[in-house]
Amino acid sequence: MKRPKPVLRKKDTKEISRPGAPLSTLLRTGRFRFVAAFSLSCLGLWALVCALPDSFAKAVCEHTARILGDVLNAFGYPVSVAGNVVADSGISFQIVLECTALSVVAIFACFVSSYRTQGRKKLLGLAMGIPALYLGNLVRLVSIFVVTRHDPSLFEIIHVYMGQVFTLILVALGCIVWLKWVDRDPSAGPVVRIAGFFARLVVISGCMFLFWMEVHHGYVWLLDRLMIFGFSLFNYQLFIPRETAVYYETFSIVAFTSLVLATGSTSWPSKAKGLAIGLGLFVLLHLFHRTNNALVSAFHFTSLLQLDIFLCDVGQYLLPIVLWVLVAAGRLPRKTKSPDPLSSHGQRVEHVAVK
Repeated sequence: MKRPKPVLRKKDTKEISRPGAPLSTLLRTGRFRFVAAFSLSCLGLWALVCALPDSFAKAVCEHTARILGDVLNAFGYPVSVAGNVVADSGISFQIVLECTALSVVAIFACFVSSYRTQGRKKLLGLAMGIPALYLGNLVRLVSIFVVTRHDPSLFEIIHVYMGQVFTLILVALGCIVWLKWVDRDPSAGPVVRIAGFFARLVVISGCMFLFWMEVHHGYVWLLDRLMIFGFSLFNYQLFIPRETAVYYETFSIVAFTSLVLATGSTSWPSKAKGLAIGLGLFVLLHLFHRTNNALVSAFHFTSLLQLDIFLCDVGQYLLPIVLWVLVAAGRLPRKTKSPDPLSSHGQRVEHVAVK
């Protein structure tokens, strides 16, 4: 009679992701495959969107403007809609592609499609999540319009926060709610945990946003000093005027930092390491953007313009979510197969989940 094989214990399943594990072992883990599939699908889908003709973006923007106008009129705010412009007697909004739900829907769809679970659960997640994200984006646009209509001086603040931070909070919550539903555990209290995460995220992102509004001009000034020094090595002297009220693209730092700090299940050393790597990537991305601006405005060099636009879009919406998933990947459920000790032939397997 064969001796039964022991069941793979939790501490054994964690060994494959320990810091000293071989790279080949780490590459075979389900967590790495998920993060890689999610990241690549996001980049591929966004590249496809950027490659689509302008008529596609025009149709999406005009649809969003038309729905926004219908909602505002229904709530007693008389507006007119012409193409992608929504206006009343005092203000007018031009709806661009970043104002639509396309970004959040794309990220959520890539997250759901990349996660290993039953196809039925993926389809249900997409069928319920996409309309919810569409409505969430519509609430965002209505809020910006109503607040700006009553106090135009608040436009920059409400537009940047609702456009950048709130958008990423929306898609992060959508991914978490679906993930909790897929791997639901009645004893884990998912509703309480999601509510706690959301509360922490709102508080942290609000504080980070107000702080960044005060200091982000200094951050851009430091980037410009690095850029000016680099150009001076080639005997070029640059003069950079200060004309921009808010550097919108830099607020991806607020969204990423808030998501990482609000994730309670991740250890502080992991958070610190993730923030150091992630923020370093954002600095390089923003430095490239500032450099390309200088090349376009001072030297009329436009060869990198399309790449810069693509990277800015990735940096504002995709990169914060992808980097956050990387930091939190150690807490994603992963299933490992091992032979059942009750079967002498190892025909039946048991799934041991690490959470």
